[in-house]
Amino acid sequence: MNCLPVNNPDWLVKKIIKMGGTISFYDYMNFVLNDPINGYYGSGKAKLGFRGDFVTSPSLSDDFAFLVGKQIEDWLIQLKSGFLSNKKLTVIEFGAGDGSFMSGLIKYLLGSSKNFLKGVSFVIIEPNKGMLEKQKNKLEEFLNLGIEILWKGLEELEENNINGIVVANEVLDALPVERITFSKGKLFRQAVSLDKKSCKLFFDEMPIPSELEKSIELAKNELGITIPPEDVIEGWTTEWHVDNSEWLKAIYGKINNGILLIIDYAKDAKKYYTSKNCDGTIVSYKNQKMNTNVLDSPGNCDLTSHLCIETLINDAETLGFNTAGITKQGEALLALGLAERLYGIQQEFKKDLSNAFLRREALLRLVDPLCLGDFKWFVFNKFKAKEVNINSTCLL
Repeated sequence: MNCLPVNNPDWLVKKIIKMGGTISFYDYMNFVLNDPINGYYGSGKAKLGFRGDFVTSPSLSDDFAFLVGKQIEDWLIQLKSGFLSNKKLTVIEFGAGDGSFMSGLIKYLLGSSKNFLKGVSFVIIEPNKGMLEKQKNKLEEFLNLGIEILWKGLEELEENNINGIVVANEVLDALPVERITFSKGKLFRQAVSLDKKSCKLFFDEMPIPSELEKSIELAKNELGITIPPEDVIEGWTTEWHVDNSEWLKAIYGKINNGILLIIDYAKDAKKYYTSKNCDGTIVSYKNQKMNTNVLDSPGNCDLTSHLCIETLINDAETLGFNTAGITKQGEALLALGLAERLYGIQQEFKKDLSNAFLRREALLRLVDPLCLGDFKWFVFNKFKAKEVNINSTCLL
């Protein structure tokens, strides 16, 4: 057991004691991120951007939403002119953070095709009520213009009723994960226990439940993913993304005809589930610093882990999604005109070199493989008519 010198807030101590003193890592992650009063996202205390705990692509640069907006506009036009001419189209953002992406997207569409907006409805699905106020403040100017922006729970959307685009940017990486650890020749479910005397947390072990065991076995049979891989050391630990399939299932059920764009950290299974990657990918972020001690500052920092490319695609296709393609963020943004955007900034800010430099640096971070450029873009679609073909510039 790995004891960590962590001072824990009373609310978390009470939760763990109430559950017997030991909880699964999945429950721990869910509590510290999503508790409606004390969780990092659930309470709304999450701080994004340069002055916050971490940057997302939309909070880093308005140019991100501009470039993604070009793709979304193109998809909407193809859907409208192709076979949905009589339908009102919807753009849904799942987990909108502080509203930066939706704000930038609407700004782009206002500048590009203002009349087109009359046939488009915008919906934000935000599971954490604590973030709603930030989003509404960010989008107030567009609401005042009469643009239809709605906040809904996923359960409020009718089945097979969405015609349009669903975007999930840096959402799935923050869904709670199970952690699996190899100890004394066996696999265990990683747990988090509380020392009642010191109120300190430490990693513990509990038996793997049957559903989790079935999931691991299914991945081995269908995808060739072996957990644990050969030659692992004692204590080898990794993440297992048990909520992805349920999340995809919920989204799939709501779409009638549409495209799902997922943008997130992701690794190939052969790099993810290797003996060399002995502690998975999960980390926390606070004050722009990454911390591998994920039991530190519970409720006051972000927790995030990489997705597994193969399991995500398999989960989507098992439900019935078609995989249009997958690409790196850097390649996608270049295909959507990032180079031209850089040139435009140079021309626009000829007399303001400082501002031009900041905009340029932010744009370059979006495509830098060591920063956000290695994010993966997954494009899935669901169409009632099998012969529908929608082009995606970001995949070219």
